[in-house]
Amino acid sequence: MPRDREILAIAVPALGALIAEPLYVLGDTAIVGHLGTLPLAGLSVAGLLLSEVFGFTTFLEYGTTSRAARLYGADLHRDALDAGVQATWLAVALGLLLIVLIELLAAPAVHLVAGGATPAAAQGLTWIRIAALGAPFVLITAAGQGWLRGFQDTRTPLYVLVVANLFSIALSFTLIRGFGFGIEGSAIANVVAQTGSGLVFLALLVRRGADLRPAWSRIVAQLGAARDLSVRTLAFFLAFTVAAGAMLETMSTSEFVVCGSLPKMPISDTSAISAGNSESTA
Repeated sequence: MPRDREILAIAVPALGALIAEPLYVLGDTAIVGHLGTLPLAGLSVAGLLLSEVFGFTTFLEYGTTSRAARLYGADLHRDALDAGVQATWLAVALGLLLIVLIELLAAPAVHLVAGGATPAAAQGLTWIRIAALGAPFVLITAAGQGWLRGFQDTRTPLYVLVVANLFSIALSFTLIRGFGFGIEGSAIANVVAQTGSGLVFLALLVRRGADLRPAWSRIVAQLGAARDLSVRTLAFFLAFTVAAGAMLETMSTSEFVVCGSLPKMPISDTSAISAGNSESTA
């Protein structure tokens, strides 16, 4: 049986990784806030939308953790590592698909949440069209966190996320305050940092000597964890969209900025337990 100290050694860094994202949002919000209320409102709309879209890929992180941990615990280390490889290939495919879908549907989605083709919506549309380009690397990072946690390594994901988020904040500040970029400076910084973190997790797979060949049958098996979870996530997403639209009808721009810029727990975290349960019963 694991001792309390061993459990804490795994749990505390994992908690730190979850906290890193809301703290990054605070920093990015503070930087964009210097551009004015309209860019900040646009960031609130687009950032929330993108966060909820990524919520549909929760299984890449938590489902991979469950699968890799089960194999690792059975002393099937190569199979556990392969779970990470196949999750990474799935992340690349889904990430590329998300880029296409977001670019096609960004305008109607942003207008729906922002209450129409408002100036804030125009700012949000600029941000999300650029930020969407980092989707494959966001999902690779999620898969990387998943298989590393399965190997009882929660420190490495924490270090990668902290460095990536700090770099993104620094680059966003430099682009916006130093070079005069608008809200696009924040999006560019996001994509650059996400690309870096994704490449680090890819390098970790290579470093462990993983067989990087995709296996369609094992990729399909991992998709099984996504089925039930996606239905739950869709319910959360629809509820959020309807509530946000109703709220915007009675809120001023400044009120929306205050509410929208507060750190929020994304759907990917609220359904984490469900993801693990779905995978464990697959």
